[in-house]
Amino acid sequence: MRTITPLTALTPLASTQQEAGQRLADVVLGLTPASSGSYVDRTRETRSSAESYVPNREERLWTAVEELTSVFTT
Repeated sequence: MRTITPLTALTPLASTQQEAGQRLADVVLGLTPASSGSYVDRTRETRSSAESYVPNREERLWTAVEELTSVFTT
């Protein structure tokens, strides 16, 4: 993984830590226009994945996590 992971930054699928940090700073500073709460893909505001718009998805996920971890907390 130490060899493969850095190589992924050479593809259009990933960014280096420095690039990602600069892009995040650009959004925070307003250099990359994006409305509050929006999803930003590198240098532009875009729609998030379809799954992120599913009603009650977070609630179902939270319930599943509580059920799966309850044996460790009781």
